[in-house]
Amino acid sequence: MEVSVREAADALGVSDRRVRQLIEAGRIRARRVGSQWLVDGASLPMAPRRSRPLSPTEAWLLLATEETPRGRPGRWRERRDRLRSDPSPASLLASWAAARGDRLLFTTREPAGVLADPAVVRSGVSDPRSRLGAVDLAEGYVRSDDLDAVRRRHLLRPAVGRPDVILHVVAALPADPVPPLVLAADLAEHEGPRELARAGELIAQVVRAA
Repeated sequence: MEVSVREAADALGVSDRRVRQLIEAGRIRARRVGSQWLVDGASLPMAPRRSRPLSPTEAWLLLATEETPRGRPGRWRERRDRLRSDPSPASLLASWAAARGDRLLFTTREPAGVLADPAVVRSGVSDPRSRLGAVDLAEGYVRSDDLDAVRRRHLLRPAVGRPDVILHVVAALPADPVPPLVLAADLAEHEGPRELARAGELIAQVVRAA
């Protein structure tokens, strides 16, 4: 069954732009009809979304706020408590945080140069706290206003196949280093066993301290 980009995005809990990036990378199958893409529903990742994504504002409130916020303390505490009790907190956090920004995949000759760029805040597998020691993959955050300049400086091209740069595109950069739950959400999106395990450890450390 074929679905629209919007329907695919809803199924995956990501943005329309992220679905188009997955199409460009060959990670999901699609065909163009006029100016629109039709996505092969059978090619969508099988992992179900644990929960509806939070809005970007709510996602960042959960991820980056270390103390109980004044605005909606009950909801914040409820989500922290659910992360504490859930048997698979990493996948739950990834679902909640899916709308925090666009996750774009690129290739370049020198991934390390991207991490040295002052416009990029490293995270995910490139953060030393991940304990994954990734040397051939650069991951970090960049402001949407800076994305084009970063792409030009490092000759970034959309990945076809395995990427060596992952950029999370957001309106405003997170703190450097990123808060632990931001790092956990980034790691959980890789869906590998080591990344999910480390994300779970980071989540446990945060919710125990809350």
